[in-house]
Amino acid sequence: MSASAAPAPPADPDFPTFQAACRELAVELTLPLYDSLTRYAALLRDWNTRINLISRRDTGRILSYHILDSLAVLSLLPQNAKLCGRGLPSSTVVDVGTGAGLPGIPVALARPDVRVSLVESSLKKSLFLSLVLGRLPMTNVELLNDRAELLPPLEADIVLCRLTDSLPKLLKNVAHLRRPGGAIVLFKTQDCTEELPRAGGVLARFHLRVVRTHDVLLPLCRIPRRFVVLGD
Repeated sequence: MSASAAPAPPADPDFPTFQAACRELAVELTLPLYDSLTRYAALLRDWNTRINLISRRDTGRILSYHILDSLAVLSLLPQNAKLCGRGLPSSTVVDVGTGAGLPGIPVALARPDVRVSLVESSLKKSLFLSLVLGRLPMTNVELLNDRAELLPPLEADIVLCRLTDSLPKLLKNVAHLRRPGGAIVLFKTQDCTEELPRAGGVLARFHLRVVRTHDVLLPLCRIPRRFVVLGD
């Protein structure tokens, strides 16, 4: 390779490596699912050179960090969801501020029995998401190009928030999207132990409480993740 040639991007984990990582998260990875996830990662890597979808330093770890982080939330979703009338999934998930489609697209690929709404206000990012939806085998996804606070109640079973907004701002924008009895799942780090005790007044305002927390050490990248589940 010449001195001026750009280095090759890091290779995605191969199927056996990624399958073993998924098993640590209690996710069974099939070859078709692996193929779809790697195709999604390739599209994301390509488009990230044109618009800011994820940090440029993360392009070599789309599967080993971003997608594994997305799949880690699957254990908190309703299991064995049924199809309702007209063959539509009965369980609904809303991914607020999905950006590049994380975690919503990996969730939708891994759980075709769940209906996923991707909420993204950026037109450029929504154009990328539209492309992904046209290229990958998903019929259980809708794209909502709007701000979360402007949407009507969506009666979601689960609202996923991988955003870094402050809790008061976040809940003000998304609390109305869940159904009564539904949950809001926050993607946090373990240092949120100081934030939550101070949030009692905010949670009470939206008739929410911390139902549970779930700690995961993401395989491959070894990054700790804490899921905080808010509900009635």
